Amino acid sequence: MFLRRLRDTLQFFWLHLTELLWRLAPVALPFLLFGNYRFVMIHAGDTEKAMSDPLTLLPQMLAGVAATALTIVYTLRKLQVGKDPSPGLATLWREAAWGFPSLLAVQLLAGAAILGGLLLLILPGIYLMGALLPAYVIAVHERQAPVAALKASWARYRGQAWALGADVLLLVPCLLIIFSGLGALEQLLNDTPDIIRVVAMSALDLVAMLFAQLPGILLARFYVMEDISAN
Repeated sequence: MFLRRLRDTLQFFWLHLTELLWRLAPVALPFLLFGNYRFVMIHAGDTEKAMSDPLTLLPQMLAGVAATALTIVYTLRKLQVGKDPSPGLATLWREAAWGFPSLLAVQLLAGAAILGGLLLLILPGIYLMGALLPAYVIAVHERQAPVAALKASWARYRGQAWALGADVLLLVPCLLIIFSGLGALEQLLNDTPDIIRVVAMSALDLVAMLFAQLPGILLARFYVMEDISAN
């Protein structure tokens, strides 16, 4: 069952890749700008600052949360959970903006709980992934407060927690391999002219941002399928 969910997630991603990229354009630009700014610092020999500077890391983190919110809204719309499966860009971002504050808090709270579970005995962390990560969708789609979204996720999905946790556990290493490969490609650009390097690294960062949306698609599809099963 979990392999089928992963397969369906990947199929949805490839089918909607171009349209999703267009929808993510408002966050792609600041994401790439701050990424390139960090590259400039590294190129100037200030690697430590580049890796810890909150003025670059924080905007990129917030852009990542915004992209996740948009991806969840987009996926739910495409699965016809809403009035219009093909809304305009402004409509999608307006819905994503409503869920952004709650999603940010949910990510921090759920992340802390999952990390604690993984550090303790690993298995509790996997279980908590499956039980708490659907709160991302609840926070965005149902516009629930962070704690309420986490409670709702626990109440609704803890029975499927192992299955969803296995999905995430398989997806995360795949993403790490992709990101490592993109990082290796960036290293190969070290001896190229600056302008070529900046353009190429921007393209690689954009690819990384797109692949980072896979968990949001997985969670939104899980939310819809479980809702259909329950009804």
